Amino acid sequence: MADNELAALIPDPKPSWLIRAMDPKSPTTDQNETIRSASSYVKELGGEVLYPTIRMGEEGLYKPTNPLKESLDRGDYILVPGPPGAETASRATDLSKYISSVVVSGGRGSFTDKPLYDRSQ
Repeated sequence: MADNELAALIPDPKPSWLIRAMDPKSPTTDQNETIRSASSYVKELGGEVLYPTIRMGEEGLYKPTNPLKESLDRGDYILVPGPPGAETASRATDLSKYISSVVVSGGRGSFTDKPLYDRSQ
């Protein structure tokens, strides 16, 4: 899939886990990851559900016991619509790779600590 097609699958507003992963101040795992995702087909939603397997809690990063259920309960998944099968799963994998390589890597580089206005004036 083309990048613009993948980008169109990311909802606006972005899920909070994706916004957190883009923040350069966000902690990372021992493998320097801010995000890791997986996908599963959910018949009731009509597509592959892309969800985080690393989350931020009060005590830092953690791996949920059931990351799919947690994401469905929170409603913070990304849906890749389509019929069950390899094609829809492949689109979800492409989206996951796009998020890791473009959205998160690019987003982490573009965050700055600029104030909204100059307080000295």
